[in-house]
Order: sequence, then C-alpha cells, then structure tokens
Amino acid sequence: MKNSNEQEPSGLSLSEIQVLEMIRNKSFLSIKLIIKNGEVDVIEGLERIHTGERIIDMLKQHDFQNLEIKQSNGKIVCVNRIFRKKIRPAKNTKSC
Repeated sequence: MKNSNEQEPSGLSLSEIQVLEMIRNKSFLSIKLIIKNGEVDVIEGLERIHTGERIIDMLKQHDFQNLEIKQSNGKIVCVNRIFRKKIRPAKNTKSC
C-alpha cells in the first residue's frame, strides 16, 4: 500500500488529487484545507444548495456537515452547506 506521501503517476498525492477534483467540480464557493504534520488531514467545502431539496434529504447526504438556511417571507431563499471530509492516510506496510 502507498502512504499519503507517495505520489500517483501524475506526480500528485491522493489528497492533492481530491482537492483538485473539488476545485474542478465548480459547485463549491470555498474550499478549506486543514493540515496536520505537513499533510492534508481534512478538506472542508462550502457549497450552495438548490432550495428545492428537502431539508431531511440534505441531512442524509453527508455524515459531517453544517447547514445554514436563510428564509425570507416564509420561504427558504438560500441554503449553504459546509461538509468535512477526513483524508485517511494509507497504512504503512513493511515489506519482507
């Protein structure tokens, strides 16, 4: 298995690839990286959600998230979600 320092054939680590995928997705208003020991530990993404979705359905989409719901004249006008994705480093294995 590869550890989180090893690079893919592209020259990027797995965490760097995940960050680039989020950037290319273009649905995020902002992306925040939390670094521990010089490596990406958690990625947080802020995205605006279409107001047509049911709140209960939004809650089921991610295990770790914050929802901000804005209401005007009794109608939901804006929903922002911040979700957290933990980057799991691959376990180091010893070779024989």
